[in-house]
Amino acid sequence: MTRRRLGAAIGLALFFGYVVLRSAQRGNDFKYPYLAAKALWRTSRLHVAAQPRYPVSFHVLLAPLASLPIGLASLVWAALSFAAVGALPRIFERLTGLNFRRQIPAWYVVLPFFIDALVLGQSDPINVCLVSLGLTALLQEKAMTSVALVGMAGMIKILPIVHWATIVARVRSWRIWLAMALTATLGLGVIVVAVGWSSALAAIEEQVDWISNYEKPWHLVARHADLRVNNESLPIVLVRTFGDLGAYDPLHSLSLGILSLNQIWFLWGVVLAGLTLAWTVCVWKTRNAEPRRATLGVFALSSVIMLAGTPICWHHYFLWLLPAVIFLAHRPRLLWACGTLSLAGTAVPVARGLGCHMLIALGLYAIIVGDLLRLPTDPP
Repeated sequence: MTRRRLGAAIGLALFFGYVVLRSAQRGNDFKYPYLAAKALWRTSRLHVAAQPRYPVSFHVLLAPLASLPIGLASLVWAALSFAAVGALPRIFERLTGLNFRRQIPAWYVVLPFFIDALVLGQSDPINVCLVSLGLTALLQEKAMTSVALVGMAGMIKILPIVHWATIVARVRSWRIWLAMALTATLGLGVIVVAVGWSSALAAIEEQVDWISNYEKPWHLVARHADLRVNNESLPIVLVRTFGDLGAYDPLHSLSLGILSLNQIWFLWGVVLAGLTLAWTVCVWKTRNAEPRRATLGVFALSSVIMLAGTPICWHHYFLWLLPAVIFLAHRPRLLWACGTLSLAGTAVPVARGLGCHMLIALGLYAIIVGDLLRLPTDPP
């Protein structure tokens, strides 16, 4: 046992060193927010166009770290990310009552996504940790803390703010709305302190304009951006597989070209509407169910809707399936099968082009909906 632990520690240390070295040499995605934050640190101005997909609040939060050389900044960022992943098994044990041994089949499914995120220097491991801590606080009747933790994740990346809806679904209190207003005010205040009132509002307006006019799926298709098979977002998978892209043919995609782009957007909307309707029904049916099970289930459904709604969904985004697979930990055979299918799909570019991981996410969504609808309506 001691040798195993020693071997695991050495392997983890080598992996950590590899991630830091790669990041320090600007070989992963950490350099993009780092350089945007560094520009803010040097010029006291926000450069939205440098990294428009991250909220400007993240530029501000990362600015003190960006004041360091990239090697040292990479070391700190990697340490935070590894610590976040290391904390998740214990957080989910508090959230579900499942010890790590019972979580192993679930981690088999999502661990490759976490490894990918760590190697790329992405913020998702930290965000998953913040949101999971927030929902744990919710079960401890610390509603305002819960909102603040999810809001912090939303200041780093826009998508996790979806989980404010998870909180609203589980707690009906005016304090939730007050906490949201205070958290949003704090987020704006952080930006104002950094660059001033007028510059903060101008930067937010510029980012809203950028996302509205350049980052929707139809904008990506129009300029043939991010259509490669690594992007498994639902609208892009539908476009690659069924849409008429004319002479443009993404590499490793299986294109049928049988639907117009307008039909694709309508189909995407129908799927999102169906997912949202199922979410709403589950929220209503589980309002009096056992709190831990119901909260985890809504957390899982909200995460899948988040993945289905974004026009960009790289491989590492699917680490947000963690609450879904933890919810289904009582079905280990299903999880071992999903994990194996996921690994096989990752190795086959055509499978990624067909959105194998998004299909797995939607399949898990359907199973969780069925389980939630069968939950006893009165807590034990």
